[in-house]
Amino acid sequence: SDSQIAPAMFRMFYGNGHGAGPFSPSEHAAIQQLFDCRQHLVTDSSATDVKSEAGYTACTAFLASIDGAAQAMNVEVAPRGYRSTFSANYRALFPDGERHYRVDVLEASVDQQFDIWVNGEKFELSVEAIACAQALQRAWFDIVEVLDRWPTTGDCRPMRGEFIAKLATFDAAWAGFEQRYISELIAIEERARKLVVRAIDCEAKLPISEVPGRTAGDFPASAALEEEFLKFIATLNSIANYKRKGRDDLGVDILRSARAVLKKDKLDSTASSSRAAARVLAGDVVASYTAMRSYFRKVKNCIEHVDPHLCNNSGLVARLVDYEETWEIGARYVLDAPMLDAICDVVCQVREVERLAPELTTMIQDCDVELFMVLPRLVMLCFLAEPRAKRVELVRSLLPHRFGPTEQPTTEPALWKVDPELKGLYSSFKEAVKLLGADLLGRPEGSPQVAAWEELARQAVRGERNSAIPKAAQTAARDLLRSVETWSLELQRHCPEDWNQCSAVLVHCLTGGVQKESAAKFVV
Repeated sequence: SDSQIAPAMFRMFYGNGHGAGPFSPSEHAAIQQLFDCRQHLVTDSSATDVKSEAGYTACTAFLASIDGAAQAMNVEVAPRGYRSTFSANYRALFPDGERHYRVDVLEASVDQQFDIWVNGEKFELSVEAIACAQALQRAWFDIVEVLDRWPTTGDCRPMRGEFIAKLATFDAAWAGFEQRYISELIAIEERARKLVVRAIDCEAKLPISEVPGRTAGDFPASAALEEEFLKFIATLNSIANYKRKGRDDLGVDILRSARAVLKKDKLDSTASSSRAAARVLAGDVVASYTAMRSYFRKVKNCIEHVDPHLCNNSGLVARLVDYEETWEIGARYVLDAPMLDAICDVVCQVREVERLAPELTTMIQDCDVELFMVLPRLVMLCFLAEPRAKRVELVRSLLPHRFGPTEQPTTEPALWKVDPELKGLYSSFKEAVKLLGADLLGRPEGSPQVAAWEELARQAVRGERNSAIPKAAQTAARDLLRSVETWSLELQRHCPEDWNQCSAVLVHCLTGGVQKESAAKFVV
């Protein structure tokens, strides 16, 4: 009834005492402190600056002084029961019914920019929230105006009742904006996290672990779910993976190819060290997929801690970086069977060179800088040794301009049109092998051609000539390796990104696919 409302309004505006009375010493001290803090407020075009360090610090002190003055003058706190509906994160910021004035809430009302962008999507605050923000700003400037009259004398000096009324109005306006603004932020955050929630729900429907000999892709229902789950990952990667390209085109075909490689090698008892590289790369794809699934299973229990700006979740970003890096390699080297065979072929050849020049093993283990000068030389020498072998596909992918188109689409190396300069290099290689082979004839290592290639490989690793062979053979080997060096530079420079990825893949396979260390503690 009106008889009950009137006393409540009176208490809100005038406290438990008489608003018209004089200031008590504690009230006077609180108002004086509030006035002093007001003097330090930073303004920018008549608006209060809350963004600079000085402005933020001044606002923090001013808000604390408003709270202190309200307490000193027994101004009743506006009801804040709505905070019980806040999410856990916001309840931690506003744990009870006290005022808890925060600069970031004030800043939201000052900016008057009510378009909020989250993960590339635009959200707008309601008309009601905008009206509450404007009411808070009016209450804020009313307090500032009253304080500006504090040093004056006579009728202009504000009385106790006016201060109580302004403080109560400000608190009520603050509570009104806080309720509307935070509630709408929570709704926006829930929508921003929805992609993660949907990924969690989809992952939960997949088999917990794959049946031996069977995969999710073997069952139509699970295959469709898995494809949907991978689309969620791709979308998340495009939104949150700011450390790499944020690709969204790495699909389920990469995972299926990786599983097929592992399944084939498991069933094929003859697949030994020659297919080790294939198992490493395919295993990486499956492992990164398993890690993504594990992340969603764990984050399910702490979804409220997921930052709605998804790129701010370091654990998620780390998993996505690994996913994109691994699946990008999978798309190039696992999904493409000829490329996978080429990598396996080159890795086997480099292993053979390790036997001939043990110092190469040390370079690989230490990831020595010299290794990245030696690797492109060896790739070119391997190609020259057998230009029609599987390894040619790797060279062709790195130097596509040196291989002309064929009349009919083909994957048969013998039918490719080769650049004349590359043919010239091959002729020089054959001539050097012929000269070296003649000198090495009769040695127990094997055929002269094999012995000659081994000699060239050793020199390519060591970067020095063999003075024990005749001068003509030395000259031929030196001239050839100089030409190979030129081509190795072209291999690296034609498309640096492709070569960097290729060299990283070769080193990864040569070191046995050493897995990246997983974090001991789960991070959102």
